[in-house]
Amino acid sequence: MRIAIAGRPGAGKSALFELLVHRAGPDGSDASGRGGLRTAHTEVPDPRVGELSQAYHPRKTILARLVFQDLEQKSGPVYPVLSSERRDMLAQSELILLVIDLYSCEPDEWKAEAVSQWRAALDEYTLCDLAVVETRRERLEKALKIGQKPNFPGESDVLARLHTHLEVGRPASEFPFTEDEEQGLRGYSFLSARPVLPAFNIDESNLAGATDALRGIAEEILAGDVATDAESRAASGPGRGSGAESRADAPWVLFCAEAERQIQELPPEDQAAFIEAFHLTEPAVAQIIRAAYGVAGLQSFFTVGDDEVRAWTVRRGATAPEAAGVIHSDLEKGFVRAEVLAYADWVQYGSHPAARDKGAVRLEGREYVVRDGDILNIRSGLARGGR
Repeated sequence: MRIAIAGRPGAGKSALFELLVHRAGPDGSDASGRGGLRTAHTEVPDPRVGELSQAYHPRKTILARLVFQDLEQKSGPVYPVLSSERRDMLAQSELILLVIDLYSCEPDEWKAEAVSQWRAALDEYTLCDLAVVETRRERLEKALKIGQKPNFPGESDVLARLHTHLEVGRPASEFPFTEDEEQGLRGYSFLSARPVLPAFNIDESNLAGATDALRGIAEEILAGDVATDAESRAASGPGRGSGAESRADAPWVLFCAEAERQIQELPPEDQAAFIEAFHLTEPAVAQIIRAAYGVAGLQSFFTVGDDEVRAWTVRRGATAPEAAGVIHSDLEKGFVRAEVLAYADWVQYGSHPAARDKGAVRLEGREYVVRDGDILNIRSGLARGGR
């Protein structure tokens, strides 16, 4: 999963990226990308992988990873600053981690500041998508005049409707695409259709009580319930508030770079006490990983064997062939069956053979929906999948 770090200049994007790099280790980051693009590959902690590794003694143990990207800010403190390079980074991501700068203001100013930065970013993504649609409509109109065909039936119509939708400030995430329309327009990578995870950057002196204060603010901005300019919103319809019921409980992140750096420098056995002393529930990187899985609807499954124990990431609701494709495209193409053992059953019976004797190991077909913690052995006509 690729996550793009966004936010206005000075919001704390680089500070957060450095925390992710520290977690990734010296071999988990790459700052040599073009145009100042920096990448960190951060492992997803999962104690189940450790338990499986202890049982199978593999040559390699591999945790799932999230890929974080940040583009070094070269302009001054002016917003918006969505350059073409930054737009490309966001368009290639599956989740946008929006850093909201509350570091330089007092708690009684947090709501107004958070609302302002949240709206500025999401409105900018919508305007960017509007420009993409306008450009495509112009090119399509010229192409149709000389007898060329659209990319898919109904493209002209859906672009016209989407243009009207975006023009009044409503994001692509609220547009009622049909399945065929969504498939046909997938290549445009609309920014306002992407899930956005807010990360509030605050000063160490304000950590006490910050969780409760920011929880309410996060719920309001994610649900679209913040106070707005009634006249301007009335003309544009329901706007971002239309997703209130589904987004009110969406995850969010709180971090303080100074406190996080101090925690990271401590031995693991000493970190819990300092996390509590800083009035935090868990480190920022752990918050981000957990929240990212929740927002993007992800889960983990495992493959095990003497050679390798590995965690893989797949969307919730994915079928067995889709999970096979995460491992290797040949496994999906030649999918025959999946041998499935739930992690909880593996723990209960103590080993794969014991679980098999108890009937807990099942053979599932193409329609099987993978569950979090499943241990899979893919049977394929093109390649063999490890257990």
